Amino acid sequence: MRSEDKLLFACTRQNFLDVHQKAALDICGNEDVRWDVVHATAMQHGVASLVYSNLLKCPGANLGIPQDIIDKFKLCVANNIVRKNRRAEKLMEVLSFMKNKSIDVMLIKGVALDILVYDQPWYMISDDIDLILRKKKEDVSDTDKKEISVLLRHPVNIECEYFRHHDVDMNEVLPVNFQKIWDNTTRIKFRGYDVCVMSPEDLLMSACINCCRKRFFRLKSLCDVAETVRKYNNLNWDKLTRNAREHHCNSIVYAALLVTKMTLGCELPDGVLEKLTDSTIRATIIRSLARHFIQSVSLSSAFPFYKRNKLNAVVKKINVSLILPYATYRWYQLWRKMKYLWKTKPWG
Repeated sequence: MRSEDKLLFACTRQNFLDVHQKAALDICGNEDVRWDVVHATAMQHGVASLVYSNLLKCPGANLGIPQDIIDKFKLCVANNIVRKNRRAEKLMEVLSFMKNKSIDVMLIKGVALDILVYDQPWYMISDDIDLILRKKKEDVSDTDKKEISVLLRHPVNIECEYFRHHDVDMNEVLPVNFQKIWDNTTRIKFRGYDVCVMSPEDLLMSACINCCRKRFFRLKSLCDVAETVRKYNNLNWDKLTRNAREHHCNSIVYAALLVTKMTLGCELPDGVLEKLTDSTIRATIIRSLARHFIQSVSLSSAFPFYKRNKLNAVVKKINVSLILPYATYRWYQLWRKMKYLWKTKPWG
């Protein structure tokens, strides 16, 4: 494993213990670390602010970080704080509007994790705010839909959907029972507004699904899984298993928890992974692909950003991180995924 990857795995966590500090110091002291690669990969994986925060905690050590890289990390933190504050202000505007319309709002993905799991919202770099409205689209008047559309026209990117969200069911690849998710939500206060959030079990399931969407090896997604598990140490694992099987995503949850455990570390109760498996064969394939990636593929190539209109760009980036998600799909889900990819035609 490259020294840059080892350092990122050690620093991508909130609970930065002595053992992690020692690992970071040993890597920096005994190995050649390319700090430009560390910074670029941390940015690419959405964890630069958290990584830099943890590097600062290494006691009395000169890690050898070049000043230009330090400046880039500082700029990332500052920009992310400003960005998160602006998004919070816009979110309050949306919540105020929905309150006047008596429409319940569920916070999901990054914005929910910023509130429920992370000590500081600026730790993670997020692309947008994801919300679900409790009402179905056909139950909302045309006037309200138009007003909502106008409200969301803003430099802050907000993905607001009716009753369901395409990221949670992976564009209908998964048969997610959103009514059940809504029934299990709890209400919390966000800056004076009532909002709905998923139950801990559904929150973790959603984080695992998002991990699959990001090919299982994006550090931000892995950290979301690890920190959710650590936050909810009384999580009902039997309920999580039942829900995952009902939504036909148990292999996805299995892979996400397995990869998180193999990389960042993740304390799981005995037997949980076994309860999530569909078959010994599938579990063996997933485990082998994950192990192969960790041993032979760098993080900088694990989560490539490719242009949707160039098929050759996709072909060049094919690696284990692209294959692994497909190993978690059931046959009919694989067919749905292929139909979706063909419909969107990323190759132009």
